[in-house]
Amino acid sequence: MKLRFAESAIKALLDTSIPEFSVRLGGATSIDVTKPGIDKAYGIRKLRDILGISLKEMIFIGDALFVGGNDYPAEEAGVVSIPVRGPNETKRVTEALIACLDHDQHAWHWRRS
Repeated sequence: MKLRFAESAIKALLDTSIPEFSVRLGGATSIDVTKPGIDKAYGIRKLRDILGISLKEMIFIGDALFVGGNDYPAEEAGVVSIPVRGPNETKRVTEALIACLDHDQHAWHWRRS
């Protein structure tokens, strides 16, 4: 996804106005302003540590996986990332993933019976 002119201009203005913060563009409607290093990759690593699971066991769904987007750090962290184009597509992808997990879990229980 290419940055539109207005988004690029806003990001450039914020980058120069508040250089002590990290500015990342979110999908079509948001801008994340955080302390440097506090981004989606940070959150994923915290989740990994708290749950005790590997990054290979995670799936990330995001609409701003492009370089400079607020979801890009998740992909850089090494998590399988699925690009979407908004809430409706996110819902469809999530439902499909859950259906696959339910099917796999049901098949596992059936084999163990």
